[in-house]
Amino acid sequence: MSESYLYIHLETVTNMILSYGISMNDFVDAFKQVPEHLLLLSDVDENEMIDPHTGFNVISGREDILRYLLNPKISRKKWIDYKHTLYLDEITPFEVSELLYLGHAYTHLSSPFYYKLANQYVYLELPNEMTKVYYRHLEDFHRVLSNTITRYFEAHNFQANFLFKRHVIHYVNLDNQTLNAIHELLVDGVLFDFTAAFRQDDQLIVPLFQLKHRFVPNDIAWSMTSAEKLGTLEYNREVQQWAVKLQA
Repeated sequence: MSESYLYIHLETVTNMILSYGISMNDFVDAFKQVPEHLLLLSDVDENEMIDPHTGFNVISGREDILRYLLNPKISRKKWIDYKHTLYLDEITPFEVSELLYLGHAYTHLSSPFYYKLANQYVYLELPNEMTKVYYRHLEDFHRVLSNTITRYFEAHNFQANFLFKRHVIHYVNLDNQTLNAIHELLVDGVLFDFTAAFRQDDQLIVPLFQLKHRFVPNDIAWSMTSAEKLGTLEYNREVQQWAVKLQA
C-alpha cells in the first residue's frame, strides 16, 4: 500500500499522532534541530552503549543519531530523546518502570514528557506497521505532515492517468491555513485515499475519509466499508496553492 493510503489520528491530550504512511525521512526532514541524545526503548543490545543508571541503550551525537534513525535495517525503532546526559542519573526507579512500560505496551502511564529528560518526542514503531509519536509541540508535527503529503503527491504524480508523464510538478509546502484545516479533522482520524486521487483541470484532488472502524493497514477494504467522505485535499498546480474542501 506504499503511497496509496495515508492515515493519521490525533489524540489531543498528549499530542499523540497515530499514523500509517509517515516515513522516518518525513520525520527527520522536519527537524529544526536533530536531538543530541536518544534513550532507546527497544530491547537492550549488550554490544551497544548502555546507560548504567537506567539500563537502556543510549545514542549520543547528532551524526550517530541520524545514522540510527535513517538505517532501514533497524526495525521497530522505539526511543525518547533527552537533553542532558547528567539528568539520566536523576531518573527514579518508578520513572524507569514507566519508560519500560512505554516501550513494551506502546502507551504512556502518565505524561510521556519528562521534566528531567526535557524530551520533545516519544517515537514508537508498532508491530502492525503503524507509528505512534508523541510531540511536545504540535507545530513540529505540522512540518512532518507537510513533508508527508507533498511526498505522497510527488510519488503518485497524477501522471499515469493524465498523460503528462514528462511534466514534473513541484509542490510547495502546505500553508498554515491548510495545515490547520487538516488538523481539525485529525481528532477523529483521517484517511487520505490516493487510490481515488484524480485531476480536474489544474486541480489535483485526493479524497479524505473518516473511518467508522479502527484502521487496519493490511485490510483496507474492510476499513473502508463504512467510511464517511469528509471532503478533499486539493492542490492547484497553476497557482501552487493547497486547499481543504469539506462536504456540504
